[in-house]
Amino acid sequence: MLRTEQADESSEPAPTTATTRRMFHRRWAPASVRTRRALMLAAVVIVGALGYGLLLARLDLWAEPREHQFGVSASDAQIGLYLQPIALDPLNDSMQMRVSVIPVPSSDGTAPLNFADRDLVLLIHRGSQTEQVQIRSGQPLPETNLELDLNDGSVRSYPLDRYRSEIRIACFFVVQGAMRVALPIHIVSWEGIFGYDVHGEEISPSSPGELWIRFAVHRTGAVRFFGLAAYGAMLILTLCAVTIGTLVFVGIRRIEVTLIGAVGAIIFALPALRNTLPGSPPLGVWADVLVYFWAELGAVVALGLYVIAWARRGAQPDPEP
Repeated sequence: MLRTEQADESSEPAPTTATTRRMFHRRWAPASVRTRRALMLAAVVIVGALGYGLLLARLDLWAEPREHQFGVSASDAQIGLYLQPIALDPLNDSMQMRVSVIPVPSSDGTAPLNFADRDLVLLIHRGSQTEQVQIRSGQPLPETNLELDLNDGSVRSYPLDRYRSEIRIACFFVVQGAMRVALPIHIVSWEGIFGYDVHGEEISPSSPGELWIRFAVHRTGAVRFFGLAAYGAMLILTLCAVTIGTLVFVGIRRIEVTLIGAVGAIIFALPALRNTLPGSPPLGVWADVLVYFWAELGAVVALGLYVIAWARRGAQPDPEP
């Protein structure tokens, strides 16, 4: 018996190189795969963090609205104005601007009064129209609301749309009903409006005594960032839905009925995500054409592929008793 057992043991074939290689991979491959996946995930996280930081720096999310001054200094001015944007309508290419006449410091250093000491006429040119504001002696300083045109931009470029608007201002001293010499003006402009940045820049006037200001209007960094992130999320959701539908339809992955609900939920999640965009852009902006429409269509096609695969290869019902 001992000799037989020894013979049996000696008759077992020695493990070949292929067998040894299979045993090695069976033992060590899972660890190497996990390591490779961990490195890939770490690389994705690092690249994503760098891209996120560059995007934040590019969009300047920390910029706060502030006041900007134009014209002569407050001490040299004979009339002061305060410009404040109060509403912006990109659909109609218009911006509401409040123009308030403010008191300037007195030459003797006393506190200025909110009353005019003489008759003045304030001329405000906006596009092809001119507004005339009367400033009466002994009357409270007036304010008026104007509608400025937005040029060189369109809401279809949401969320990266930009606009330009211009205004020209001059003030004249009135003597016996006739306008005389233009007065030096000091203007303070507020550069913030909800969801937008309004940055003013003084340009060369076309006539003496006139102050010409050009406003550059664009959405705030937070609005641009959220808009880009929302459209990026639409793309990712659609890629997930298409991946599920394609792999099941081709037969690379088995059918799991629960995934039908996930793909169907993506179809209804995309419109909800689109409706949460800040600024309520109209349907049909360029981002919709490039992303949203194709994302919704891709999710519907993915659901159709999954249902076709389920109808062809799904589990059969149990036979009736």
